[in-house]
Parts: sequence; structure tokens; C-alpha cells
Amino acid sequence: MGIGTAAALAGCAGGSVALAQTPRPAAAEPGQDVVIARGQEVQVSGRDLTVRYRDLVSDSRCKPGRQCFVAGDAVVSLILTEPGRGEHTSVQLHTDRPGPHETTYSGTTVRLADVTTTGDRITVHVS
Repeated sequence: MGIGTAAALAGCAGGSVALAQTPRPAAAEPGQDVVIARGQEVQVSGRDLTVRYRDLVSDSRCKPGRQCFVAGDAVVSLILTEPGRGEHTSVQLHTDRPGPHETTYSGTTVRLADVTTTGDRITVHVS
């Protein structure tokens, strides 16, 4: 048995095992904008609601440095969850028409305010 294995077993012999804690999601204050990275989740303060930026579904926006006739549209997928009730829904929000810019879930409105040019972060407004 190697030294690392012996040390690990000795640490467990005392009956105390350190468990990895799951990091708490960042907080979003109602009435303010919050930036969410792809795959990140935020907890809406004072409400039983989390917002997770799942993915950039599509992006037809005009790329930086190019001249375009139309602005284009970015579509993001979000998962809205009520952890206390075990309820959730998936939504897609758009930066431009024809799709919705916002949705209401569990009494909270979530509006897509911005998507970075690379699509790795979004800004949402919760109210």
C-alpha cells in the first residue's frame, strides 16, 4: 500500500470524512441585470427560482466588423426551476423578432437583455 493510500485510510479511520460541498449559485437581485455564463445558474434573491443559461441555440446576428442589412437574431435556451417545488420549464428567448424576449415563471419575469458576440455569456433582467 502506498503512502497516499495509507494516509487516506488513516484520515477515514477517525470517522470524520470531509464531503465536497456543492457550490451555491450566484444571486440575482430582482429589478437588476445579471450576467450568466453558459452552464451557470443564478438564484433569484427572495424567490424560489433559479435561472440556468443552458445554451446558445442559434445566432444569425451580424458579426463584428461586417456590414449587414439586418441585425439578425440570437436565440438562447434557459431552464427556470422552482427548487422548493421540484418544478422546472425550458424556454427559448430571442434578441430580436420574431421570438419572445421575455418570459414569466413562478411570478418572476426574465428578460433577455444581451448576448455576448461569442455567446458564452448572457445578460438577463429579472423582475
